[in-house]
Amino acid sequence: MNNSITINGEKLSIDDLLLLSGADEIKDPGQIKNYILLVARALRNPMRLPWLLKDIFSLCIQEEDQRDMRLCLIRVQVEAELKMNQDIQRYQQRRYVAQVIEILLFNELLLAPREPVEEGEVE
Repeated sequence: MNNSITINGEKLSIDDLLLLSGADEIKDPGQIKNYILLVARALRNPMRLPWLLKDIFSLCIQEEDQRDMRLCLIRVQVEAELKMNQDIQRYQQRRYVAQVIEILLFNELLLAPREPVEEGEVE
């Protein structure tokens, strides 16, 4: 079974595209949003992330797509945590890619560990 698809001349993982889009199947590869394709490229080769930063910074995501983009990045982080024991280096890199992109686009990590609040510190 072929586990990749070619979009705009680039070979991308179907599993990654399904994860990023939150879909069960890819019905029309031509309809995949550009920001999803950019994240898929970064996940395909995390060591290329520094070269993709300009493309990430220049993303103009419409307000209605911002929620979907954030969910896309969170899905990668959740999957990485769930599968970390399978291949620690691969999933640490994937989580890092998603976290860097989320910070660049949204200025914070939604799933960032929070400092515990001790009793008596609540103002």
